[in-house]
Amino acid sequence: MNVKQLSVFVENKSGRAYAIADTLSKNDINISALSIADTSEYGIMRLIVNDPEKAKGLLQESGVMVKITDVIAIPMGNNPGALTNILKILTENDISVKYMYAFVNKRNDGAVLITKTNDNDTAVLTLKKLGIDPISQEELF
Repeated sequence: MNVKQLSVFVENKSGRAYAIADTLSKNDINISALSIADTSEYGIMRLIVNDPEKAKGLLQESGVMVKITDVIAIPMGNNPGALTNILKILTENDISVKYMYAFVNKRNDGAVLITKTNDNDTAVLTLKKLGIDPISQEELF
């Protein structure tokens, strides 16, 4: 069960993140999670939104480079060791994490780990076998 994530390429210029957020908010796109990784000239803004296809179209129309990437939303506790447990499962099954970020989710009284792995399908199957059901796009909203 994959979640669609927007990967938005953002110039490191004042107001660029605002312009992206403004475009989305004016079009009723809700952001559940985001992360920004930067270099000296640009950044990659990763977003989980309620309507990724609509958001992609809107951002492309405004001249922003954006693509949709499959990631996994893994429920976990909001306590010490919760992340370690998930990473241990992935490591023991030879699944490499390419990147990750997390946010607190009041619906499950815990946190949600967003991750991209070298093999999302195997990661999902492995987690499900151990009773950890990844969260769908719809469930995030």
